[in-house]
Amino acid sequence: MTESLNISQFIMNSKSTLENNHDISSDSEDGYEPPFLQTITKEELRLARVQKRAQKKAEKHAKAEVFKRMGDELFHKDKFEEAYIPYLEATQIWPSNVDYYNRLSMTYSRLGWYEEAAHASTRALTLNPKSIEARYLRGVARLEQRLLGAAKSDLEIVTTHDANHTKAADTLQVVLKSLEAGTKLGNHTISHETAPPDAETAAATAAIPELDFSYPHYDDEALEMDTLSNTSDCNHRGNGVPCRFYNRAGCAKGSLCPFSHAPDEKSVRDDLGRNVCTYFLLDTCKFGAAKCVYSHSRSFLPKHGWWTSEEATAKVKSIVELSERTMKERRSLAAQLSLLEKRARSKAARAKTPKVANEGDVEEAKEEGEVKESSQERKAEGADKGQRKPGRKHLRTKRPQKKDAKDSAGPSKEKEDGGSESVAALTDKLAGLTTEYKKLDGENRAEADPDASVVLEY
Repeated sequence: MTESLNISQFIMNSKSTLENNHDISSDSEDGYEPPFLQTITKEELRLARVQKRAQKKAEKHAKAEVFKRMGDELFHKDKFEEAYIPYLEATQIWPSNVDYYNRLSMTYSRLGWYEEAAHASTRALTLNPKSIEARYLRGVARLEQRLLGAAKSDLEIVTTHDANHTKAADTLQVVLKSLEAGTKLGNHTISHETAPPDAETAAATAAIPELDFSYPHYDDEALEMDTLSNTSDCNHRGNGVPCRFYNRAGCAKGSLCPFSHAPDEKSVRDDLGRNVCTYFLLDTCKFGAAKCVYSHSRSFLPKHGWWTSEEATAKVKSIVELSERTMKERRSLAAQLSLLEKRARSKAARAKTPKVANEGDVEEAKEEGEVKESSQERKAEGADKGQRKPGRKHLRTKRPQKKDAKDSAGPSKEKEDGGSESVAALTDKLAGLTTEYKKLDGENRAEADPDASVVLEY
């Protein structure tokens, strides 16, 4: 009895608890969720990605340092032909490290590759325009190339901002002496003054900008390099078509997705790994947020970028417009070139194909043959006339009459069908008839009719 009372009391307490709370979902309205139902916010996801990228970055830097130490060991052993290889590999792994480019420039100079040394130093200066060592190394490389004006510009900047740089001061004196020696011949000073140019030449010269050997300038801003992560999403390119789901709520297929998750030239990577539409950031996207395959959200973009400045945005917009015009012109020129090549191939094919004689050409050739045959007959008749005996009439031949167009069309058609005789066969037939005629004339056939005529059939 007591047990049944306790069970009924437990049921009543449970019922009153449900009535007070109305339903189970009220717990979630108060902010409580079971641990297995808690969702990860976008901010937590962003922080997790930032931490992961920082870890990848540290691993890459450690790997680059290994190559740098290998280069240092070879450099100190004067093995410069081997030392530049690990230095170059280090710059590929960590492309924003100024010290690596300076070491590479020094190695190039020791090898006598002064042009490559100047390029490496310029790369270092774009990353840090205030690098005194990079500017000094470039000045020395320019001096070795006999680019005295350019070397002077770099070395003067070095001595201006670092008065204790004795090497730069000594090298600058060498440059100044070389420049002065170029203006003297013995005790005579060479004057470079020339006659004043005309107005047109002066205007054209003024329009040409002077070379700026000091670029990048000392006060310029350093180049910010966006180092991409080495994650599977960043490297997953698929079929090259951007994945709409990845750039929005996320793609559930991951690396098995047939579409691309990687960044491209039409998007900017945000801290969540999504690709934000560049045209959206320029306010020129023609698809809109609903149809565009890229993200249209600025929430998680990096804090430092061209999209944060109106001036930089205007520059990027002009570059994009110029690139689009250039691509259109290239496509148009490629289409014109393809059409010209097609016409050239067609013309060459027609030139190789033998020409088929038409009916007019056959008639013209036949008429020329008839004229030649009649000429030969007249010559033969004149020769026979000179040899005829007096008192005897000579058999005359009728001149072959020219056939009309209707008759001539028949043999031409037959010739096309392969049933007519050629001009050479007709000539042989005429020669046989002429021989027979002479034979008859030689036998003095008195009974021959003087008015008889030999009709040549063609």
